[in-house]
Amino acid sequence: MSQKVVIIGAGPAGLLLAQYLLRRGKYRVEIYERRSDLRLADGSPDRTFPISLQERGRKAIREIVGLEEAIASKSAFCNGTKIYRQQGKARQIPRAIPILTIDRNRLVAILLQHLTQAYTSEQLTVKFSCQCVEMDGRAKTVTLKPEQGEAFTLAYDRLVAADGARSCVRDQLVRDAGLQCEQNYVPDAYKSVFLPRANPALGLELEPDKIHAWNRDNKTRMMMVPQPIDRLNGVIIFDAQHNPLSNLSTKEEVLAFFQENFPLFGQLMSEAEAEDFLQRPVGRVLTVRCDRFHDGDSVLLIGDAAHAVSPSIGQGCNASLEDVLVFERLLVRYEDDWALALPAFSQQRVPEAHALKELSDYSFPRTKLLVVEFFLRLTISRLLHRWFPQWVKPFVFDLLLDRDLSYSQVLSLSQGWINKVKRSILSEG
Repeated sequence: MSQKVVIIGAGPAGLLLAQYLLRRGKYRVEIYERRSDLRLADGSPDRTFPISLQERGRKAIREIVGLEEAIASKSAFCNGTKIYRQQGKARQIPRAIPILTIDRNRLVAILLQHLTQAYTSEQLTVKFSCQCVEMDGRAKTVTLKPEQGEAFTLAYDRLVAADGARSCVRDQLVRDAGLQCEQNYVPDAYKSVFLPRANPALGLELEPDKIHAWNRDNKTRMMMVPQPIDRLNGVIIFDAQHNPLSNLSTKEEVLAFFQENFPLFGQLMSEAEAEDFLQRPVGRVLTVRCDRFHDGDSVLLIGDAAHAVSPSIGQGCNASLEDVLVFERLLVRYEDDWALALPAFSQQRVPEAHALKELSDYSFPRTKLLVVEFFLRLTISRLLHRWFPQWVKPFVFDLLLDRDLSYSQVLSLSQGWINKVKRSILSEG
């Protein structure tokens, strides 16, 4: 008889885990998502952002036949980053291995379509606009509240919290099951920005295979990521305590702000985008650090519900997808005995998640002096690694993006630099 697995959250990790479980032929899966179905309505662009998929995430996707190809067909490939400055030439950071970039909503829609086409309603149920409000670990029940109608309670054999950094399931475990969890907001806030890649009237066209970044100062910066159909999706990032956008009230003021502070991107911004930009909410990123990723023999935490991190090095989604691959391998090893697979998952992934948080918080510096040192180290390490690969290891960003090392290995190899950036940031605070 198949086991009933209830997954809370239809983000990338929850949807990919459903694929892995269903192909094993031992589970019936029910997914509940608090947001609306992206396939029926154009998901709010205010809540989306670009994702970069590297080998860590793509190897998990690759396990499902045809899925990587479907995602790649709706993505852009970037072979480097171009960093612009107020004065002087732009810095180029080439990548040895191209990064696949895709809008989060588009990634979710592809995962969802691939999943629902592969399995019948007898094997899979997906319900949207349905929020988890309570769970009872002893009774193995979860209560959900649809957007319309009465709340209802259902039983599960296994429960998966894939409901993001503000996970209801995780918060319940903190209250009732002794889960230790530390949550903090990163110092930065952000707003989404959507631009065309070219402005023919000005003869301006940005490269389609580069991530485009502009550091205005230590506190304010932009990152724009190529998307299909010659679009750029990205964010403006700023100190949450000193919002440089707070005094902007008209589209003319928005256009003037970007043209003055980020002139290249300002020349690509239309009046319609400036108007939309005014209405978008300011976003904050909540980080999550837990002491375990399971409870008993029936509850699993994956993705941001277990280990949300700063997006500074683009590893959040990659780590979440990697969670799915690791857990499935443990199910294979322990022949679907969750009582053995769950604690093994915590033992394996908690140190990796903690290392990832350290890398996300302290890989990239904030002071001008250390930024210069960062690029110097990156350039020199690439040259020396090319000449003496056995003796000189790549710098931290190359280890993260171009290698398949574990996060704990990357942290160990980069500890000196991480400590230096950490001391700099703590002394500023």
